[in-house]
Amino acid sequence: MGERESGGKPGLFQVVWKVLLALLVLAGIVCWVLFWWNRFTLTVELEGEESVLHQYGEPFQDPGVRVTLRGTELLMEGRELSHADIMVFGGPNVEQLGRQNVTYHVRFLFWEAEVHRTVTVTDMISPVITLTKAPDFIPARGPYIESGYQAYDNLDGDITDRVKRQELPGKIVYTVVDSCGNPASVERKLPVFKLVEPEITLSGGDYWAIPTGTVFEEPGYKAKDDMDGDLTEKVQVEGEVSWWQTGTYPLVYSVTDSTDNTTTVTRNVEVIPREWPDTQWPEGKTIYLTFDDGPGPYTQALLNVLGAYGAKATFFVTDSGYGNVMREIVAQGHSIGIHTVTHDYGKIYASPEAFYEDLTHMQQIIFDETGVWTTLMRFPGGSSNLVSKRTSPGIMTTLSTSVRDAGYQYFDWNVDSDDAGAAHDAQKVFENVVAGVQNKAVCIVLQHDIHSYSVEAVENILQWGQENGYRFLGLNENSPGFHHDVMN
Repeated sequence: MGERESGGKPGLFQVVWKVLLALLVLAGIVCWVLFWWNRFTLTVELEGEESVLHQYGEPFQDPGVRVTLRGTELLMEGRELSHADIMVFGGPNVEQLGRQNVTYHVRFLFWEAEVHRTVTVTDMISPVITLTKAPDFIPARGPYIESGYQAYDNLDGDITDRVKRQELPGKIVYTVVDSCGNPASVERKLPVFKLVEPEITLSGGDYWAIPTGTVFEEPGYKAKDDMDGDLTEKVQVEGEVSWWQTGTYPLVYSVTDSTDNTTTVTRNVEVIPREWPDTQWPEGKTIYLTFDDGPGPYTQALLNVLGAYGAKATFFVTDSGYGNVMREIVAQGHSIGIHTVTHDYGKIYASPEAFYEDLTHMQQIIFDETGVWTTLMRFPGGSSNLVSKRTSPGIMTTLSTSVRDAGYQYFDWNVDSDDAGAAHDAQKVFENVVAGVQNKAVCIVLQHDIHSYSVEAVENILQWGQENGYRFLGLNENSPGFHHDVMN
């Protein structure tokens, strides 16, 4: 094949390239001519005021700027530029008082422009004056005694010492100005005068006496005021009567009327001890059989044995549900005494109030069942118990005296059958009782009629006792108590 000659006509690509190059040069020349002919300018205008006041400490919300490109021939109305590069210098420090400049610098292509705003940070909030509430009335004529006030400013803090106080007819005007010149003013209307205070009348007088162990019941009171009328329901009573412990207890009654006049009176309540009965020792050798925690399912059999031997005993009873047996105990001439309602040590010895609540409750149960109002009692665990120390340290020291002041006679024991301990059969109970009784002229024996083996031992005890010259009697208020050493 023949070869193409190098001196031939240029190709199509070369022609197109040269045409485009020529057009590009022409466009550049046209743009250059238009640029100098149109004279474009970049303007920056503030949104909002050029000079603004701003509250000290409040966040500054910058209004911003508006950027526009204008030409002398083209874009004469201008074109707003939303994507121009805007830099802000000197944003105001709202924690610093005074004038501060904010500069907005804008760049767009070949143009730059800037504008300034003046922000004056100042305090425009007035201080607050707070008046302490004064009474609407005062009890006697005389100069008004200032109830108090306080002034506080958001910038200066406590400015109470700057407050000026001016007394005018019927009022007092309080004024203050903060460091930025913001003023504040309040008025206090002067109170009127009231000459009569409320009156409290105590039913029964200002002295009242109750026996130890008797719950104090308020005798009553009334209160009235010359303006407010009956104020009895507003009387406040302070103080407490420890009715289980002798002494004099002040109760303070106070009432305040609508004009803040207060009247106070005192009633002294004396808790008086009852006279303790004299102890009378029995003649001859005597055994007092005592049974705790019943009645129970074996108590009736016990009563039958006691009846067969003509012996008397004492039953310190609980609320065990055997009311018919309680009646039988009394009907057969035995002594009945208070032990406890529940035998719950934690509840009974929680406080003196709790103990007396249990004591008087059981006393009422015995009375309801038998018609006998007994004052004989035995502490659960005896007066020397230590279990009460867990819930109320020192309570037995209080109770061992206060129950006698309250008219009760408590009994411990000097012979323990140990039927609530290691003795689990009738023979052992019998041996323990005999060993404890020997060489003693008068004995109080502790047993529990809720244990069958303890009840079974009674007949042998009765036989041995009678053979050895002992009488079996029930306790009364004059019987010896054989009180233990109190350990709590």
